[in-house]
Amino acid sequence: MKVLIIGGTRYLGREVTDRLARRGDDVTVLNRGRTECMVPEGVNCVTADITDPETVVKALEGTSGRVDRFDACIHMIAMDGSRAASVIDSVWGLVDHYIQCGSTGVFMPLQHCPADEDEPVEPPAPEWGGFGSKAESDQVAREMCAEYDLPLTILRPTNVMGPGDVPIDLLGGRAPEFFQGILDGRPITVPNHGEGLLQPGDVRDLADAFVLAADHPEKAGEYNISSPYAITHNYYAELLADALGVEAQVRHVEVDDLIEEYEGTDRFSVRGIRFFAEHMCFTIEKARRELGYEPQYTAEDSVEQTVRWMFDSGVISRG
Repeated sequence: MKVLIIGGTRYLGREVTDRLARRGDDVTVLNRGRTECMVPEGVNCVTADITDPETVVKALEGTSGRVDRFDACIHMIAMDGSRAASVIDSVWGLVDHYIQCGSTGVFMPLQHCPADEDEPVEPPAPEWGGFGSKAESDQVAREMCAEYDLPLTILRPTNVMGPGDVPIDLLGGRAPEFFQGILDGRPITVPNHGEGLLQPGDVRDLADAFVLAADHPEKAGEYNISSPYAITHNYYAELLADALGVEAQVRHVEVDDLIEEYEGTDRFSVRGIRFFAEHMCFTIEKARRELGYEPQYTAEDSVEQTVRWMFDSGVISRG
């Protein structure tokens, strides 16, 4: 299979690239040039401004002056409608299947738990920030792909976790300081009473979902992808303490008090704190049924192995 990946050099995008390359697919990664294009051996890497369709096509042509058709384009960084539109404009005549990475954040706050793909997408409150632009990118993709008669798949991961990046903390960010603080003996701050639900998706499982989607263009559609079940914030705090090798000391703080406590600090994010305090609980049955998606890593596995990666990578340390 011949695949174009946009945003294939970091974390989830890199996992997708690795999986396709390992099984021998013909993979091209289009890189924005903001970071070095570190890709597996045998993967072609080109650099272009994804907001400029002309430069994208020229980069893909290379020295040959032509672009061979791709079976699929996987767009990992469709952060807003204009970015999605530029990419689709660039590739619609060159690809047979367009796959976009969305987010279950577009459904928040949930009206159902667990939520499926038919969960209403409501205009987010201003403090929810970027998920409004993610919802916009999904809608732009629907409209443009329908106009161009281009099969569209949108995959919506939940909270991505796993070796390779700092996991989400209990304030809705990804701050190494949060985890180092636990190691240093500070209590684990948990929003409200700790009964809110979190549903991590292991980066390795999520990458498998993108490969499955590319393999099944006949199943084009919209899918939530994650681990099989949600866990409470209290249980997540316990898992973190166990993985870090410390006794869990938890302090429960109401969200409004957290906002007041952290406002004006570099840890402050109304969006992050309010978002994280909401239930995140989704069914993945559609992806299982239609794509054959079957997560291999539990939340417990992901937390333990991500913490181990943080130690091994020097992100956190003892003493």
